[in-house]
Amino acid sequence: MPDTSAPSGLRDRSLDFFLQQDQREHPWSRGETNVLRIAVIGDSFTAGAGVQADDRYADRLERLLNMKDGMPPAEVRVYAQCGTSTFQQIELLDEALTWKPHVVVLGICLNDMEDWSNPKELMRWREGLMPEVPPPWLAAALRRSRALNWLYARVGAAVAAREDLRYYRRLYKPSYSGVARFRDAIRIMNDKCREAHAAFVPMIWPLLSEPFDKGRYPFEYAHEAIRRRCMELDIRYLDLLPCFRGASPERLQVIPSVDPHPNEIAHRMASEALLKFLLSEGDVVRGYAPEQHIAGNIQHQIWEETVQRMHGVLPDDQPQPSNNDHRPVASVRGRR
Repeated sequence: MPDTSAPSGLRDRSLDFFLQQDQREHPWSRGETNVLRIAVIGDSFTAGAGVQADDRYADRLERLLNMKDGMPPAEVRVYAQCGTSTFQQIELLDEALTWKPHVVVLGICLNDMEDWSNPKELMRWREGLMPEVPPPWLAAALRRSRALNWLYARVGAAVAAREDLRYYRRLYKPSYSGVARFRDAIRIMNDKCREAHAAFVPMIWPLLSEPFDKGRYPFEYAHEAIRRRCMELDIRYLDLLPCFRGASPERLQVIPSVDPHPNEIAHRMASEALLKFLLSEGDVVRGYAPEQHIAGNIQHQIWEETVQRMHGVLPDDQPQPSNNDHRPVASVRGRR
């Protein structure tokens, strides 16, 4: 029976979040000594806020790396604390390095420039980011009128979007203290990983509240600032923005317009992009590349052509690809 205890917009989200006991985690590497060790550092995006633990990009990456026989098992551990900025995650990195990982992935969100040593300033800037609660008289009118409710929500979303843009412009202003803290933190993390002989891979998440298309995504400048700092320090990085181009932001949020954390689809996209990056950069040897089932490619072609036909791009008599194609499987290849 469908669950009716939550509003209709929430019924496809988990009501219960399940914890896996420590001794049941990382089943592939349990009891093994020759293990590929990857540590993932970050905040709520990395911790997996709003999704089940096994849907996080780190957990998905671990599964992808353990899909083939004949390779040492891979273990991906998460060191994340919600609500922290990059400079606050140096302590998490120190903890992770005691495990002696081969690779350290730093999940970067665009709000990692926040300087929480001055919380009053940040909270003042954030006042307009959440929609205001309507007064009782208006709330009663909204309950009676769907049209008025729709209009109120649209106006509130427009105001919040405007405040969102202003907030991030403040965060990335060169004179803001959080910019210096972020720049120092990236340098410190890179130095610590180098000393520990661990590859350091910053991974930049886009904001999931805006269209990702070039010319429409309003936070390109933030990505550029982070990329520029990595290049100054000769650090290889993965920017997820190109991977999300053309995708629907609403389809990737835990709850659109309510909780813009990445949902399981976004985590899956991030894990696959990270796998390809690690393979292409040589941080993970190509023997870990999973075999790709050719039927998946055919299914994607079917979806693509169906969408094009719905929009009048293809004629109705275009031949359909077959789902019964049994050509040999191909390996996932990273790009150089």
